[in-house]
Amino acid sequence: MATDQISQALHRLPMPVALIGAVDGDVHDITTVAWLNQESSDPPHVMISVAPQRYIHNLIVKSKEFMVTIMGEGDAEGALFCGTRSGRDVDKVKELGLSTEPGEVISVPRIKGALANLECRLVESLVSGDHTMFIGEVVAADYCSDRRPLVLYRGQMFNL
Repeated sequence: MATDQISQALHRLPMPVALIGAVDGDVHDITTVAWLNQESSDPPHVMISVAPQRYIHNLIVKSKEFMVTIMGEGDAEGALFCGTRSGRDVDKVKELGLSTEPGEVISVPRIKGALANLECRLVESLVSGDHTMFIGEVVAADYCSDRRPLVLYRGQMFNL
């Protein structure tokens, strides 16, 4: 099967859009991911996939925790911004004027008004191909029930 055909078929997978946050000292970085999934309900675990060259990768490895912020209606512009800029060069939280509040259990701040925030403690990491899969146990969460989720489909962001 041709690589292009495989790539085009994979683009048919609808994927939730989320920001991943991590902290190292005074540095709070966020980046956009669409490769995430719940992978266990007891205990509650989520899996995110991050390329090793991404700035946030080492923040997660070092801190052993991360925040998953599920994006919703009106968040596409911020998701695009966070996915196309590096935390090495710009403070994305400050540039976007995002309001944050302390995490309930972990040191990574929550983003106020998000569809959901999932506070995760790193359980396991596994290198798979060109990405690292980080599995986190959800130790606290909040949500807003009146917004529709943002999904990535065929390279475009849409609200369900």
